Amino acid sequence: TELVDSLNALLCNYSVLYQKIRNFHWNVKGPEFFDVHEKFEEEYLLAAENIDDVAERVRILGFTPVSTLKEYLAQAEIEEPSGEVAAMDMVRAIVADYETLISFIVDAIDLASEHGDVGTKEMLQAMLLTKEEKHWMFSAFVAE
Repeated sequence: TELVDSLNALLCNYSVLYQKIRNFHWNVKGPEFFDVHEKFEEEYLLAAENIDDVAERVRILGFTPVSTLKEYLAQAEIEEPSGEVAAMDMVRAIVADYETLISFIVDAIDLASEHGDVGTKEMLQAMLLTKEEKHWMFSAFVAE
């Protein structure tokens, strides 16, 4: 259950992040609109796939994934935005949230390794590589 708890923590954070990115996609405006609007869509579509993979992995392991908005918000470290957010601040928020998400992925990889769960480990390692690359790209976009 330790690994499942870790996967559910990842699921909660990823689900809040998914909605946050959709919010940003819908509400971005200003000179960066064309740069970030499409990127946010790419990110939330990828997030939806990854969330599904994590939830299904929990089911494969014989447990029930966390699946309500109330649970996601109560358990996630990633927080919803409040009020209007400028486009570049949206990207900065995503960079910070990706750092949080990466830490949850790494924790789950470590636990999967400890428990000899090769399937979970490989799924998460692929997710980690993609998320690290996206973190780098968004970080470069907001670098001064």
